[in-house]
Amino acid sequence: MRLGRMAVLLALVLIAVFITGCAQEEKPKVSPTPEKETPKPTPTPAKKETPKPEAPKPTPTPKPKTTPKAEAKEQVVRCEACHTKAVNYAAHVTGGQRCANCHGSDPHKIHVGPGTINLQCSTCHGAPPNVKVPKPIEEGRTVCENCHAYPDPTKPSYGNLVNIHIPRGKYCTVCHGLDIASLHKAADTFVETTT
Repeated sequence: MRLGRMAVLLALVLIAVFITGCAQEEKPKVSPTPEKETPKPTPTPAKKETPKPEAPKPTPTPKPKTTPKAEAKEQVVRCEACHTKAVNYAAHVTGGQRCANCHGSDPHKIHVGPGTINLQCSTCHGAPPNVKVPKPIEEGRTVCENCHAYPDPTKPSYGNLVNIHIPRGKYCTVCHGLDIASLHKAADTFVETTT
C-alpha cells in the first residue's frame, strides 16, 4: 500500500506538473496596441479680412514722347549727281579768289595755334637760314592755292573748290546753302539773262 500510495502521489504530482505546464503554455504574443495618436488640431482658416477699398490712385498723365536731341548735322545733298561737270565750273576753278570769304585773309590764324591744324612755320616758310615769304604759284592766283590738294594737302590745289572741299566732307551746301529750289531758280534766271 505504501507503494500504491506513492504511485498515486507520483501520479498526482505528474498530473499537477502537466496541468501547470499546460497552464503556462506560451501565450500568443500580442503586439502592444499602438498608442492612439492624438489628432492634431485642424488649423482653422484665418479669417480673411475683407480688404478696405483703397483710395483711387491718380492716373499718371502720359508724358509726350520726345526724341533725344541729336547734334545738328549738316544735311548732305549730293549735287554732283546732277551737276556732273561742277568740277569745271569757272567759279569753282578760280575759287582761290574766294578763300578769304570763309577762312579770312590771315593764314596764320587758320594754320598755327590752338583750334587749327597747328602747322610748323617751316611748312610754309622753310627752315632757317632759307626762310621765305610764300608767293602764289602762278600769276593771278592766291597763296592759298599753293596747297590744299587732296589727298596731299602740301601739293597745289590751283583753287579748285570742288577738289578741295568735297573729299574733306565739306559739300556744296556749305557755300550754297540748303534751299535747293531757290538756288535753281537763281541759276535759271542767270541763264535766261545771259542768253
